[in-house]
Amino acid sequence: LADQITITDGAWPANATLDADSPVEVLVGGALADKLGMQVGETYVVFAPRETGSALPQFPIRVSGVWQPRDPDSPYWFYSPAALGEQLLVPEESFLGRVSIDLNDKAYLASWYLLLDSGSLHADQAPRLLVRLTQVEQRIAALLPGTTLPTSPAPALRAYMLASRLLTVLLYAFSIPIVGLLLAFVGLVASLSVGQRRNEFAVLRSRGATALQVTAMAAVEGVILGLVALAAAWPASLWITRTIGSTAAFLDFSRAATLRVGMTQTAWRFGLAAAALVVLAQVVPAFGAARLTIVTYKQERARALQRPWWQRAWLDLLLLIPVLYGAYLLRRQGGIAGAALGELFGSDPFQNPLLFLTPALAVFACTLFLLRIAPWFMRGLAWLLAHVSGIGPLLAARQLARTPGSYSTPLMLLTLTLSLSAFTASLAATLDNHLYDRNYYRIGADFRIADPGENAVPFVLPNAPASALGGSAARGSAAPAVADYLKAPGVLAATRVGRFSASAQLSGGPQTGVFLGVDRATFPTAAFWRRDFAPARLGTLMNALAVTDNGVLAPRDLVARHALHIGDTLNFIVVTAGVRQQLALKLVGVFDLFPTWYPSKDGALFIGNLDYLYDQAGNQFPYEVWLKTQPGVQADQVAEAVRSLNPQVSNWNFALEQLSAEQNRPERQGLFGFLSIGFIAAALLTVLGFFLYAFFSFRQRFVELGILRAIGLSTPGMVLLLASELAFLIFGGLAAGTGLGVWASELFIPYLQVGADAAARIPPYVVVIAWPAITRIWLLFGLLFVAALTILAGLLARMRIAQAVKLGETI
Repeated sequence: LADQITITDGAWPANATLDADSPVEVLVGGALADKLGMQVGETYVVFAPRETGSALPQFPIRVSGVWQPRDPDSPYWFYSPAALGEQLLVPEESFLGRVSIDLNDKAYLASWYLLLDSGSLHADQAPRLLVRLTQVEQRIAALLPGTTLPTSPAPALRAYMLASRLLTVLLYAFSIPIVGLLLAFVGLVASLSVGQRRNEFAVLRSRGATALQVTAMAAVEGVILGLVALAAAWPASLWITRTIGSTAAFLDFSRAATLRVGMTQTAWRFGLAAAALVVLAQVVPAFGAARLTIVTYKQERARALQRPWWQRAWLDLLLLIPVLYGAYLLRRQGGIAGAALGELFGSDPFQNPLLFLTPALAVFACTLFLLRIAPWFMRGLAWLLAHVSGIGPLLAARQLARTPGSYSTPLMLLTLTLSLSAFTASLAATLDNHLYDRNYYRIGADFRIADPGENAVPFVLPNAPASALGGSAARGSAAPAVADYLKAPGVLAATRVGRFSASAQLSGGPQTGVFLGVDRATFPTAAFWRRDFAPARLGTLMNALAVTDNGVLAPRDLVARHALHIGDTLNFIVVTAGVRQQLALKLVGVFDLFPTWYPSKDGALFIGNLDYLYDQAGNQFPYEVWLKTQPGVQADQVAEAVRSLNPQVSNWNFALEQLSAEQNRPERQGLFGFLSIGFIAAALLTVLGFFLYAFFSFRQRFVELGILRAIGLSTPGMVLLLASELAFLIFGGLAAGTGLGVWASELFIPYLQVGADAAARIPPYVVVIAWPAITRIWLLFGLLFVAALTILAGLLARMRIAQAVKLGETI
């Protein structure tokens, strides 16, 4: 305590003696000393509560000093210093040796405060820590009955685990395409590497080496590569994680990183699994190559024109079966949220992993199917080119038509990269757009305030922040007209919206819900609206209310359920300020969603004319004012202007302010950072994979190119041949990948909307195709085409026919 307070008068109290007549020295708070006029050195008598049938406990005290806190906001004060200011503070020795004895060892309250260091706590330790906290509470309750734990990290840990579970679902769902691309890249590199060494393996087998020895050699190489990769991945993973922590939006890493990054046991387990994958990728193709001798190797090369094994096994068509089943489940159950999460995450989110695999599996299956028909397309292209002058494109088309197995992996990687990158970028753009829509749907407009109206009855907006505009003024003061709000700087439009409890007499009994009165002339200018909220445009709905004063709009599913028709008259009871108003309203339109309305929480919603309701009630009642503001306007600026116009305003909501708070959530940072890193990694790995394919393909076809050069094909003609082959592969893969990505985005993204309840999934996703990101991918692969062609042209220019062509052997 001595380090946290200042003795403003007097000194620190001395330890009390056992002499009952000697006073106990105490510290007194400054507020208490001023209140009672206590001075340093004065002596008083303290009386403790009397117990039944006992004498009144008492003992003398002397004021030794007056204190005040040095920093009232310091975490040291687990009790507010103001609350302790009413207490008499004594040293621990005085309490144990004197005060406790005088009070017969009775304590009114004993409290412990443990300030724990969370610097070494990691995310994967949260479940175990929560279990141990519960065990501590149970043991304390057994040792000291009646003990409670009022301040604990347990609620925060439970909230974290709930949010973590949702984020885990999202990351697993969205990481599957990235993991698939990584596997395809590893498989491509491993197959290219082993393909270059097939001749070496065959020679070793022919000279006495066993298949096990050759495979063991590849396994040792894989282990060395895996360990080197694991050592390099340690610092790289920390840097990538910090980069994810600086994510502001998709592919935007401008935010200051504040993450405390460290390696956890889970991270090491994933790293070891990745290293094992490297070993497996090295061993599997090496095992297949180790079975060949020099004779069987040449026979294998002679049969290289056959289709890949997955085409012979019809794997592409077989994969379409789980894709169709997964799409059927998603459509039937309303998406991953309804199928996997359940109400408040009550069910296991991984009970049906097919739902997460469906989008990636669909893209993969369609990619394999496109590779099946690619040779037919190349044959058709070759037939067309045969009627056009130019030998290079014709030879390239015939080469690709005859040897689909040689390019199937790089073409698959390219198609998967662009399709899944387009899917990922579109998903990120959709999430970004939905964050805007969700906040504006919850508030209804840029700015929403509560206006008491003429009778000045204050009320509170739903979801209003604690910092209101300053409370309500005295009753009876005149409220400004809605048009006066347009005088506030930055305000472009304003409209009134009245919200009242209501019930409608329908088939089967009364239907309770909410009656929302709107000003049909100004509502479209200020309110947030999306075209899919209703079958008709907003202007059409407001015109229907303008034509019919007692018109009403109702939810389309309610109208269908009760077999209602446009023009039907419905009887309503609307409660305004505690008074029940009976209204006969005519149905003039329907809608599916309406800003601020959540069917699962609010019940039915009915939209009518606010002025008609006020005319029937004979008075105005509290209403909301929805404002449309200029881009970039600050909340405090609008709030101050509104308060100066109308001191009666009680509270407010500002959509952009809540939007900014949502954008700063760590869950969103992690998700968008993961999508951004995955997008970049997929593009770069595919570029690297295609470079490797072009280089290895050139070496494998060295003899073929040398023969073409020897029989008279010029160097420019050979460059045209390679350019045509690369162009057919790269731009064909880009076109196929773009089409698949757009198709998968439109089909599956609406089913990836997750949330703890139905309200979290309103409004539904509107798919946004990320054409800017797709264009950047096209530009990247265009640069890849130019760079690869430049390198290959340089190699061709330096090629010597005598080195390229050797009798009976290839390099």
